[in-house]
Amino acid sequence: MALTAIENLTDIIEVSKLLLKHLDTADIQVQSDNETDSEIVSEAESEIDGGIGSVRDNKKSIAESTSHDNSEQINTAKLLKLIKNREEKIYQLFEHFSPEELQLHLAQLQTMAALDSQLIEKVNRTQQSAKSEILTLKKNKKAINLYQKL
Repeated sequence: MALTAIENLTDIIEVSKLLLKHLDTADIQVQSDNETDSEIVSEAESEIDGGIGSVRDNKKSIAESTSHDNSEQINTAKLLKLIKNREEKIYQLFEHFSPEELQLHLAQLQTMAALDSQLIEKVNRTQQSAKSEILTLKKNKKAINLYQKL
């Protein structure tokens, strides 16, 4: 059974809201991870000052990191699936309905466009934040390497 234009628009709006929610959740996780990364760098610096830490602590840290990476991969897979689903629905909407039919649902189209703008803005902010975080981590790594050489 083919969906009507309004049903298709409603689905797109719901998926867009879900994507925004997931991106907000991922952003909160990234912020807490950044705090954890700062703690790890501080611990590494103190270990350098005081000598090598215990092997057991290092293994535990690696296990936690691996667990976090798996969780992050699952979240990324969910986001990609939602994005693909949304793209397919948008394609179907414009493929199956004429501009005249879509004009009847102008409010929903405007909502969809507003959510699209929010998604673009959120992704751009997240990308910019990730870039700056990578640069910070690279600088920290260089500083630690230089300190170790002393």
